[in-house]
Amino acid sequence: MIETVKVFKKFTWYHVPNMTSDDKEELVITHHLTSEMIGYAVDNNEAVRMEYDNFADEALMVIDVISYHDEAVETRPVGILFAHGNLYTFSHDVTDYIQAVLLDPQNRQKRHDDTEISVVDFVMTGLYSLMTRYVEQVTEINRKRRIIQAQFGQQKRTTKQMNELLRLQTQMIYIQNSLANNHVMLDVFKKDFQKTLLTFEIEHIDDVRVEVGQAEHMANLALTVINSISDAYGNLSNRDLNWTMKVLTVYSIVLTVPTIVSGFYGENVKWLPFADAISGWWVTIVITVLLMAAVSLLLAINGFFRK
Repeated sequence: MIETVKVFKKFTWYHVPNMTSDDKEELVITHHLTSEMIGYAVDNNEAVRMEYDNFADEALMVIDVISYHDEAVETRPVGILFAHGNLYTFSHDVTDYIQAVLLDPQNRQKRHDDTEISVVDFVMTGLYSLMTRYVEQVTEINRKRRIIQAQFGQQKRTTKQMNELLRLQTQMIYIQNSLANNHVMLDVFKKDFQKTLLTFEIEHIDDVRVEVGQAEHMANLALTVINSISDAYGNLSNRDLNWTMKVLTVYSIVLTVPTIVSGFYGENVKWLPFADAISGWWVTIVITVLLMAAVSLLLAINGFFRK
């Protein structure tokens, strides 16, 4: 359904959540939008970029925003289309919250009233709030990472902890990549429209760029720390595995001694010492224990029992 969210003096804002084929037909016939731009705007896998159709008077901004799921936080593109002096926004279920954010952004940016506000001023003020959500999400991921990191020194490492760390690492990769692309896209937008924008509009674009840059720096640092912890976890796991293999090797060497001793006496060779003695069985046990003790002592002296 195509929603007419608000009519301003200088433009009208239309919002299209989960676009249907009927919505697309109406946008093409009634609003005179091009099918190509609409396709780019609603593509859930579209790359972050600016797309222009000068002949049709359309400019499309594809930008990544935080998308909230039940167990994970990722990023998804949304389409912001400037066409014929109006604004069109396209979203899906996980990104439909952008309508509320654009309509009532909670940030320090000063937005003009409805009679004076321009479409760029309106969009950039809302984008500032959308970009601050990246900072909030990176902060939350850092909080979860510190909890996992603290558990490493207090208890035995578990697969659950490693899986949680891997999940945070995956989320940070999505966030880092989206922030980098958003930063480039905003630079392109400013460069392309700099000659037609007013001073305060350029200032709002710069404010959004600064917020994205700050979030990008935080994301890079957070991902570096998570990678370091993951590498440290892998090194500790490898050390534990090496220790386990070392212990098993030592035990196999020590337990080889009884096999050797019993093997000699099991051949029924007549001239073996104590082979015909009544107490020969106990003698072989004593020989076995003494040899095992000697081998264990030799291995201990050479550090095979040290972790």
